Parts: sequence; structure tokens; C-alpha cells
Amino acid sequence: MALIFNAVVVRADSGSSEIRVRDVPLEMSGSLPLDGYIDVALVQDSSVTLQDILRQPILFSPIARHDINLGFVQTSAWMRFALAPSPQAKHPQNLLLSLTPNFTDELEVYVGLQGKSKNTDDFNRYEMGDHSPRSQVHFNTSANILPLELQPGETTVVYIRARNQDASLNVSAELLSPSDYEYRSIIQNIVRGMWFGGMGILLVIQFLFFYFDRKIFYLFLALDILAVSSTYFGSLGLARLLFFSEGGLGNDYLTSSSSWLGLAAGALSIAGILELRHRYPRLDLYCRFTAITGFVGVTCVFAGVNRYFVTVAGPVILVLTTLAVIVAFLDFYRSRDAQQGLNFAAFGLLWAGLIVTNSQRYGILPLPGWVASSYAATSIMHFTLLTGSLAVRLRKAEAATREADRRALLAANVAEHRANDLVRERTQELEAAKRVAEVALYAELQAQEQQVRFMEVISHQYRTPLGVIRTNLESIRLTLPKSDGSNRERLNRANGGIMRLVEVLEVNLTRSKIQGPSYQPNLVDTSVADLTEAALSDASDLLPGTKINLAVSVEARRAWILADKEMLRLAIINLLENAAKFSAPLGSTKVEVAVFCVRDEVHLKITDDGIGIQDGQINDLVKHSVRGSNSAHVEGKGIGLSLVKRAVDAHGGQFLIRNRSEGGAEATIVLPKFNRLAD
Repeated sequence: MALIFNAVVVRADSGSSEIRVRDVPLEMSGSLPLDGYIDVALVQDSSVTLQDILRQPILFSPIARHDINLGFVQTSAWMRFALAPSPQAKHPQNLLLSLTPNFTDELEVYVGLQGKSKNTDDFNRYEMGDHSPRSQVHFNTSANILPLELQPGETTVVYIRARNQDASLNVSAELLSPSDYEYRSIIQNIVRGMWFGGMGILLVIQFLFFYFDRKIFYLFLALDILAVSSTYFGSLGLARLLFFSEGGLGNDYLTSSSSWLGLAAGALSIAGILELRHRYPRLDLYCRFTAITGFVGVTCVFAGVNRYFVTVAGPVILVLTTLAVIVAFLDFYRSRDAQQGLNFAAFGLLWAGLIVTNSQRYGILPLPGWVASSYAATSIMHFTLLTGSLAVRLRKAEAATREADRRALLAANVAEHRANDLVRERTQELEAAKRVAEVALYAELQAQEQQVRFMEVISHQYRTPLGVIRTNLESIRLTLPKSDGSNRERLNRANGGIMRLVEVLEVNLTRSKIQGPSYQPNLVDTSVADLTEAALSDASDLLPGTKINLAVSVEARRAWILADKEMLRLAIINLLENAAKFSAPLGSTKVEVAVFCVRDEVHLKITDDGIGIQDGQINDLVKHSVRGSNSAHVEGKGIGLSLVKRAVDAHGGQFLIRNRSEGGAEATIVLPKFNRLAD
């Protein structure tokens, strides 16, 4: 960032036509001070030439120092001084004239002999400004260094004209011995190389920080470092040496626009580093306003009105840096934290460097010329301290992450132990439940076994007396005359009742066996038609008054399946019982049975005109002991369809049940056909 103030005109004494002469020692080392030997004339008209100046020597006034600081003006500054070699000098004395800073737009040096130089033609002219092509006579190709040769017994007069179009006008004149300048150049080049190298390292570090911590202010800080480096790259003459050797406005654009971009990037980086958006929203808004000011400044540079805009932007920059110092100090005062301390030191140095540098550069305070370079030193220290602060921040974040990981690992271990305890508890509960279930299952198996045995006993005990009764009824039938139809009818009804009772016993005995969980079907090749007809014959005895119509396709009469005859017979009887039972409430006594083939499957479909099935309950009816909500008035236990489903599954088939659109229900058993030839 650059801090800009309004300039004040250099203070000069009353005009004088006398040129003060500076004697040069015979053995000179180091620099030769010109303080008190320089006269200055300030001319508004840029077209004034050396000839005009020579005609009006009264324009010059002596100054106490060797430099002038005029600020952002378009005034041409003329400087003059005279040099006399030592009286003991037998040979020419060589000196170097150093004019700083290096970014003066128009810089002309005229060298002549006192008393012999009456007009412009008597002077040697050297053009050294940014806007002029780089001269090959310069002692240094990147700095305004001009060699002077003092002849014994002659006084050399030097006139200097300096003018800036859109930048602050500062000119400092200094005389150096060649040997001292060589030593000083080496030191300066080492320092500058270290400075640019350090800034380059700091720039790379910001990108590394951004790689590990995706915060945008790292990029803004990197841009700020790049902008400051670019500004000094231009102001030290390096850009002119490498890119703008033909002069022109290129170096002006580079240095000024870099300064404004540094302001914008610096404002945004301050807002991010100090976390102003969440803590101080108004200060964050001011930083954004300052960033906009920086971008506007760039446009002003290329529009050629930079010197007008800087007077407005100066207070904005001063307020920004002051606020940054205050916030950083408050943070450090509250936390006494190393990171906040580094922030405070960084912004404090930046503020001090801007104040001191611009106070000298713009003539606000009478400070020596070397003070103008203080911002370069404070800027690299500023960025170094900020980088250290950000490193501490990352370190703290890393430590916090490690602590969070440690706590998470500890919590995970605790959770794992708790989970293991819960697993053990649930395992114990499951083992206990398993034991209870095994006991219950054993009890159920025992009950089922007892039920089967009971049914076997009942079947055996009742079958013999029923057989005796049936035999005696047949004997009585033989003794009756053929004309006794009424008694014969009574005997037929009694015989039918005995047959139904026997069938009921057989069906319930089979049902008891099949309901056992350990029952396995005994599959044999079976004719579908024969099995169906046998089941319908048995059902007729169990369902008196129900009309069962059977339709068997030609292909189905030739079809065979692998089946447990008793299991499937019972399944068919159960479906017929259900059809008859749920049709009775509506007065229907008709049940339709259809047997047909579809590709390699046999379909046995039973339909009725009964009460049907409630919507949404079809899938639940095949579960054990589940009945439809509309069948409460019909006697039953809800085990018939579940038995059918189990029997069909045991045969590798499908059991389908649905409502009919015309009323009633439709149940279908689908079984795979068996190829007897292949068997």
C-alpha cells in the first residue's frame, strides 16, 4: 500500500544570482555532501529551457539541504551547483553524480564550465528520465548515475531539470567517489537481492498456506506482496532496465498501478486476517470500500489523472492502516496471544513505515533522503510478521485438529466399549430369548404331537364302532322290503352321516400331521385330474348342499406333477371349504373348479360368489391365524389359507388369491408339470 499526503513546496531563501562553489578534496572517499551548495528554481511553465534559466539567474534560491520534495505537482524543478577541484590537483578528478529516486519522468543534466558557458550550446546535455531512452553514457544502467570529470583550475557548473507528470516530484543530488560507489553498489545489490528473494519466499509461503488452509485472504496477501515487489521493481529502475529501455509511460504504469493494486489487496487481506466480517462488519465494509478505491486508482493511472485522485485517497489509506493497528492492538491486549502480538507488530510497522516514507517523499517533514527507503524495510518485516502470525494460526489449528482427533478417538473407544457391552447384553438377552423360544417350540411340538396322537386315537376308536353301525345298517337294509322306501331313505341318510363323520376324522388327522413344523412332503408322480377328482369327491361328503362344478382341460387330463397326494388333497379341500363357507352368507351354493395348463405349469383355480376379501388384506390372509376383517360372522380359526400356502410352497409352486370383479374370490394353485417320460 502507498500512503499519500498533500505536498508542500520546498522552502527557499531569497533569490540569488551567485552560484555557490563546492570544493572537492584531493583525496576523496565516500560521498561529498552538497548541503548548503544547491540553488533551486521552481518553474510552472514546462517549456522553459536552459537558455531561459541562464538569462534569469535571479530565479534561483539557495536551500539548506541537497534534495527537494514537492509532492504531486507539475512544476519543473531546476537545481544548480558548482564544483571546483582541489588546488593541489594536477590531474582531472573523477566524481559520480547520483540523482535519486529512479522514477523521475523527465530528468535532464547540463554540465559546463563556469565563465565559459553562456548559452545552451556550451553545456553537455544528458537525458536520464523514465520517459527518455536509456543512455549508454550512464555509469549505471539501472540508476541515474552520471560521471563527472573536474579539470584542474576549472569550475564545473551543473544544472538539473526534473519534472513528473503524474507522480510525486522528489529529487536528491549526491556526489560519490567511484570506489565508494562501487562498494555501495555491491552492498545495495546484495540487499536488494535479499529483499526481492525474501519477498519471493513470502509469496510462495502464502500459496503453501492456501494449499493447506483454503482461506481467500492468503491469496490477497500474496497479491499484496506481489504488488509491493512490483512497485519497487519499477521504482529502483529494474523494470526500465529490462522492459522499458526506450522510455515512455511503461514504468509509470507499472509502479503506480502496482501501488494501487497493493492497496486493494492489502485492504482485503486485512479484513480476512483480522476476521472483520463477523467481528466488525462496519470495518469490513470500510475495507471493501478501500479495495474499490484501489481499483479506481488503477483506472486513474491509465487515464492520466493519478495525481488528482491521490489527494482524495490519502485519508482513506491513513484511516485503514490506523484502524488495522487499533484492532490488532485490542486483540493482543485482550488475549496476550503470540498470534495477535505478531499481527499488532506487523500492522504497527506498516503504519510507521507509511508515515515516515511519505512524510519524506511528499515534503511534510524535513527528513533525509534515505528515509524514503524505510517503507521497503518495514514492508518486508510487515509481511514476515504476518506470515509468522499465520503460521502460528495454522499451528494452533493443527493442534486443535489433533486435539479434536484425540477426543474423537477417545469418544470412539468409549463408544466401542459401550457397544461391546450392549452387544454382550443383547447377546445374553437373545440367548435367554432363544432358550424361552426353544422351550416354547418344544412345548408346541409336544402339543402338536399330542394332537396328532389324539386324532389318531379318535380316528381309531371311532372308526371301528362306526364300521359296526354301518354294517348293521346294511343288514337292516337287506331285511326291508323293496317297497319300504321311507325306511330305506332313512338308512341312506344315516349311512351318509357316517361317511361324512369318517371323512371329517380323516381330514382333521391329515391336517394335524401337516401342521407340524417337521413334516416333509413325500413327492410322487401324480395325475392332476385324478388328484383333483379325489379331493372333490371327499369334499362332497364334507360339504353337503354345496354344488361343486369341475372343468378339466384336455391337456390337464394328461398332465402329471410331483406331489404329496395327502398334502395337496387337503389343500384343495381347504380351499373348497373356504369357498363354500364364505359363499353361504350371500346364499350361494356354487363353487367352480377349473384345471388347465399354461406352458409348463398346471393351474388349479377355485372361484366362488362369496363375500370376497377386503382391500389391502390379501397378503396377510396367508399368515397363520389371520382372518379378514369382513369374516367375523363366519366361524373359523384363520389357519386354512396358511396351510394351503405352506403346502404349495413345499411343492415349489405358487399360491395366488384375489377378488373377482363380478364378486367373490378366486384362489389359484400353480404347480410345475412333471414329464414322466424324462423321469
